[in-house]
Amino acid sequence: MSKISIDMNDSGFQKDFFALDKRERASLIKTLNKIRQLTWPQFYEDNGLKWEAISLKNAKESEKIYSFRFSQKYRAVALRQGNSLQLMSLHTDHDSAYN
Repeated sequence: MSKISIDMNDSGFQKDFFALDKRERASLIKTLNKIRQLTWPQFYEDNGLKWEAISLKNAKESEKIYSFRFSQKYRAVALRQGNSLQLMSLHTDHDSAYN
């Protein structure tokens, strides 16, 4: 099975990424490096990432949005597209990732 590829091209994600402080940016990069070495089944089973579906009204199965933890302080919002993890935004408040 193939390893996960990571798409960081979303403008919302990039805005959040460049606003991170040095320590949090390093934490995100460390987590993303870990993720790119995993397959999707391994990613889903990793207890540290806390991969969770975000329920959206009228969302199709192919449009499901998820969040995962990359540090004690931050969660990332992402979309799985095939073998790619498309990063969409970063959130310091756990609940704001679900809005």
